[in-house]
Amino acid sequence: MQTTSMPLIFLIGISFLLLPTAQAESTKSKASPKFTFDELWNLETGFWDAFLYPQNKKQIEGNSSTVFAPEVQGRVDITRTFDGDELNREYIFGLFSDPSHVSLVGVPINYSITQFTANENIASATTIVTFNATTFGVLVPVTIDTWIEFDSQGKITQYDATFRWFEYLLDYLLESTVAKINATSSDEAVGYISDILAKTICATHEESCTGENKQYNNSSDCYDYLTQKIRFGKSYELGRNTLLCREVHEHMVPLRPDVHCSHIGPSGGNYCVDDMDYEQTVLQKYFNGSWIPFGYGDDQNVWLGSS
Repeated sequence: MQTTSMPLIFLIGISFLLLPTAQAESTKSKASPKFTFDELWNLETGFWDAFLYPQNKKQIEGNSSTVFAPEVQGRVDITRTFDGDELNREYIFGLFSDPSHVSLVGVPINYSITQFTANENIASATTIVTFNATTFGVLVPVTIDTWIEFDSQGKITQYDATFRWFEYLLDYLLESTVAKINATSSDEAVGYISDILAKTICATHEESCTGENKQYNNSSDCYDYLTQKIRFGKSYELGRNTLLCREVHEHMVPLRPDVHCSHIGPSGGNYCVDDMDYEQTVLQKYFNGSWIPFGYGDDQNVWLGSS
């Protein structure tokens, strides 16, 4: 009796130990759709096709997106987090949809995916996007690292994007400006660009931010605030209390003045503000879903918020 009961007890114990893991994997597999590698590649390229000008203009029209799920979560390292389909369409597509408008990088005209891996419903890629920076008169290759998660319909439920070498890019644009205006230093270039950006933001404010959405008394107060009261901004400060942050949000003001006017105003509207330090930024609990397939790492993933 003793020799036969011990193995049985041992096996029962092992089954209880393995049960939570099996249940976790089962839950994960039911919750996450499974695409083939080819399908994930097509979803990835489909996003970048939609991102290029002038296709991106279609994404800011209508009431629903063909790319984003309704409750999409998005984060871009040099700016901030963006919640919901409408805001993400305005930010990801609307920001780069007008070649005639003053802009830091202009409009995207071509892309090349240089790295790609994918599993389950998650794709990770490195993409070099060529922008026509019409304000600076140059074509600029920009390297963007992305993690994208898709739902069962192939729409993006969350994404995490990093602009690689963005500090180098900003320096390059300043150097291009130095040559363009025959300046002797990058400080002169910053002053030149600040003047253009501030005038553009203030003109948009005067046209779109009226009534309850008004942020400045007049164009003079607006220009003074943007050029004298806040800093120009470093490469990682397009989501802080800077002129560069307000340049980003100025593009979206005409789309929804009631939402975006405060972002270009003195308050920053909770987007152009200095509210998080380095550690808070790095450890921000934001994403509802893990970026690791099959349920791995959930117990120690510091980016996971409450789903």
